[in-house]
Amino acid sequence: MKRNSREETIKSTAYLLQIKNYVGKSINDIIEHSGSPRGSLYYHYPKEKEQLALEVVLRTKENLTAFITD
Repeated sequence: MKRNSREETIKSTAYLLQIKNYVGKSINDIIEHSGSPRGSLYYHYPKEKEQLALEVVLRTKENLTAFITD
């Protein structure tokens, strides 16, 4: 089964932001934790950590909205 590196990167970023704040985690920490290739991260998120953090916030909002409305 093919891995979805974009999804793994989002999940890893969300997890790492929970255990350590935004400033406390580097892009290398995210790459290492997710197991995603560095090139995939830069392809999907050219603005790196800032863009990833925003994606996590938007995903959390979507999940919470779905949970409340279901």
